[in-house]
Amino acid sequence: MIIKKNKDEIISYLEDSSNVKGGKAETLYVPENEKEVLEAVKECASKRVPLTISAGGTGTVGGRVPFGGRILSVEGLNKIICVDEKRKRAILQSGVIISDFLKILEPKNLFYPPFPTERTAFIGGNVATNASGEYSFRFGCTRKYIRRIKVILSTGELIEIERGKYFASKDGYLRIAEKKIKIPSYISPPIKNSAGYFSHPEMDLIDLFIGSEGTLGVITEVEVELIPAFSSPFIMIIFLKEEKILNLLGEIKESKKISPLCLEYFDKHSLEFLKEDFPDIPEGAREALYIEEEESEDILEEWVNLMESYPVIDTWISQDRATYERLINFRHKLAENINNYFRKIKLTKVALDIAVPENSFRELFNFYKNIRLNNPRIETVLFGHIGENHLHFNFFPRDEKEREEVIKIYQEAIKKGVKLGGTISAEHGVGKIKHKYLEMMYGKKGVMEMVRVKKEIDPFCIFGLDNIFSKSLLRS
Repeated sequence: MIIKKNKDEIISYLEDSSNVKGGKAETLYVPENEKEVLEAVKECASKRVPLTISAGGTGTVGGRVPFGGRILSVEGLNKIICVDEKRKRAILQSGVIISDFLKILEPKNLFYPPFPTERTAFIGGNVATNASGEYSFRFGCTRKYIRRIKVILSTGELIEIERGKYFASKDGYLRIAEKKIKIPSYISPPIKNSAGYFSHPEMDLIDLFIGSEGTLGVITEVEVELIPAFSSPFIMIIFLKEEKILNLLGEIKESKKISPLCLEYFDKHSLEFLKEDFPDIPEGAREALYIEEEESEDILEEWVNLMESYPVIDTWISQDRATYERLINFRHKLAENINNYFRKIKLTKVALDIAVPENSFRELFNFYKNIRLNNPRIETVLFGHIGENHLHFNFFPRDEKEREEVIKIYQEAIKKGVKLGGTISAEHGVGKIKHKYLEMMYGKKGVMEMVRVKKEIDPFCIFGLDNIFSKSLLRS
């Protein structure tokens, strides 16, 4: 096992894509097998030293940024143990990089559907956050494809959890090793969601650990479900000169002839953010819809027919690998530009990550538009996964005074999303920056039930402190 204590060697592990400041740690462990993970965990547990689990650093809520204690990086657990082509399963160590995994699958004509947008992410991090991928509109989130995990607990136990094997009893108890844990009384919303511990009557034990953000144990191994690879996808970007996106979205979802892999929305401000990289964005475009779909002449014809009744100002369609890659970059470049802008203004990102049920999305979308109308001075960008009723609403406050205004708006939006049956975090988790908003979603009782579960599974309270809820609650 590699152990580092030099500040210069640790500094790159004190940040992620959230721009959260103040990270610090005294030691970094880089184990290469489960035995070494266990050694590090036991040492920290015996001394009650906080231990933050570090994956690829692609998270946006500060999950891997430690505020003291030690770090355990899973980068050394990077073996693809096997790919079972017949059963369509793969077994990976938690530090396997997603892009490496996808390359291995390609010649085998297999595919991992919930692959994340950030290909440098680790599979263990994806499981720990219940990450969503580019194709989650059709295929769903990570949770759906996890068949088995191995987890090391702070008590020194290595547990193996297979989906379909361990369920909560009718009176709400899960058995974990020798412990009997009462699940939280709240029910996680049946939508795209990565906020807090999953809870549902008679739930599967594996789902408690998926999305737990490194607070319950160290995931060392993952078995995932695969699907047959499908025909080459194409990308189409439709630019509209009028705001008709909700009508168009409704028609797409009602159609029985098309089944897009993803539907992504870009408002006018998003397009302005992309103009430098894509100067051919048409003048007068008010919004755009990015579509990825399996390639076929019939499918393309269906899309053309659908668009005939809408005010389309221009349409871009990938015609070969080069244009496909260029249009993928259109989708990815916006988030990159936004993150760079936040670094430039030296403020922590202020970004809503709300998703709501299908029948509530129109109301939430109009609520966002009214925020803009009532606050014209504040710069904003609205974009994201419109097919899943989930948009990212980003605010760019110019100074601390304007930031205070933005936080008030943010809290009102959270209240609105929760009232509509939604989640405060559809895909990025809670991490260290959304504690109080989690309480707005589940109430104080719900958060304290999460704390109880945490303390029962991690009695030494060493894992992922300040993720999901404040460590101060663990003392209560």
